[in-house]
Amino acid sequence: MIVANETTSTISSSLTFSADELPKAEYFMDYVLGILMVLLTIIGVSANTSVVVLFTLPSRKKVHSRVTNLLRSLAVSDGTMALVGGTMYAVNCFYHKWVFGREGCVFHGVIMFWCGVTSIAHLAAIALERWYTMTHIQWSVANKYKVSKRVYLIIFFCWLFGFCWAISPVAGLQRYTEEGRVSCSLDWFNPSPGYKAFNLTMLVTVFFIPGLIMLTTNIIIFKVVSGSTIKKKDKTLLAREIELAKKMVYSKVFYLLAWAPYGIVSVWATVDWQTLPSYLLTLTGFFAKVSFTLNPLLYVGMNKKYRTEMCAMLFPWRPVDTPAAREDTPTSYSMEISKVSEDQAQSQGNHQIEEETEDE
Repeated sequence: MIVANETTSTISSSLTFSADELPKAEYFMDYVLGILMVLLTIIGVSANTSVVVLFTLPSRKKVHSRVTNLLRSLAVSDGTMALVGGTMYAVNCFYHKWVFGREGCVFHGVIMFWCGVTSIAHLAAIALERWYTMTHIQWSVANKYKVSKRVYLIIFFCWLFGFCWAISPVAGLQRYTEEGRVSCSLDWFNPSPGYKAFNLTMLVTVFFIPGLIMLTTNIIIFKVVSGSTIKKKDKTLLAREIELAKKMVYSKVFYLLAWAPYGIVSVWATVDWQTLPSYLLTLTGFFAKVSFTLNPLLYVGMNKKYRTEMCAMLFPWRPVDTPAAREDTPTSYSMEISKVSEDQAQSQGNHQIEEETEDE
């Protein structure tokens, strides 16, 4: 263990420069990234706080549902990343080095790793919720305003999953160290087989598997909305459902793209750190941190119902265009096709839904 730490210390010191030694391009880049991060931090904290308030206020109860509970928890995670990670990153950019010491490095690493993994777990959970909703239409219609205890268990599991991964380096399975000049993260450069095994296992578990879940569920959703479960004669509704599904795919793609460069560089550093340019750590770390502004903008900003309620909450003196808000659903895709599902049930002689899923 001592040998591994000495090796890592040597590697880390080779990647850390004083401001006087920096090339002019990197010196200028620090200021640009610092200014951009300040703006993103302000947007991220404000947007995620607004989402939490929107999905908590009793006066906005008509938009509360299973999925909004997941979105609210996701906003807490992203808002924490923005407040802690964005602030510390920006300060370090202006100083051109890490200025918070060893304790600050560990604190930054734990919070960012915890919230990052938790956010990805939430996205996978939301994808599964939408998949279940679209493949169980009648159940969704009967329980569209019902929040099951299962949702809170899923939220708890997402946070626990992230915490277990984040605390593992503190327990000795890995360690937090400087990542480039302005951030702290896992020690990607340690050549120890144990560190490499941890890195690759973590990347597969918290990035590639959730990404595969999001991809698979959205493919299924596309098949459902274009399949026989929706009446082909209702062209407007069908087109709307396909458009909603596309929006969710876009949101997942943008989020994964923000993390993809960091994931690729992490694998590169784990496999062959000696050929990795140091500036890539700074750039990919920046793009990964951009993710904390994407979720509120994509999930809420692209949904007219949520967007209308958000505007009504933030600007109560402005008139609300309620008809436009009806184009999107308050809970999930299936809410838009509830009328279709009910018509199908009536045509089959089922004027009521005989069974409802109990609130477990």
